[in-house]
Formats: sequence, structure tokens, C-alpha cells
Amino acid sequence: MSTTELMLKTTLEGRVLRTLQAYFRSPNDVLVRESLWANGLSEEQVDVTMNLLQQNLTVSEIMEQLREKGFFA
Repeated sequence: MSTTELMLKTTLEGRVLRTLQAYFRSPNDVLVRESLWANGLSEEQVDVTMNLLQQNLTVSEIMEQLREKGFFA
């Protein structure tokens, strides 16, 4: 495992990415909402993320929008 991969697994961005990927394998709004909140997003950020999920965007598109909004800064 490279250093970059290891860093991604431990950062907020990496945890959110894995949570969103899990959502597409098993869509459970309640579980994803609680997981995003437990991983460090605020209630408002979780609401924005869940709204993006409801728009049928891909994980990549959602992550790009979250980065643009400064969620991982």
C-alpha cells in the first residue's frame, strides 16, 4: 500500500469516500447519514451530501462537489 493510499484511508476525505462507495453497494439512507456524521461531517454537511446522493450523481461527482464546497479543507 502506498503512502498516498494510507493517507487517504485515514483522512476525512477518505472516510467520506468509503462511506459513499458503501452507499452504492447497499443504499441505506439512515446508515449513510449516521456514518457521515460519525466520520466528522457537520449536520449541515451531511444534509448537503445526502441531497447530492438523491440527485443520482456518481461518487466521483459528489466528492468533487464536496471538495469545491471546502468540506475537506
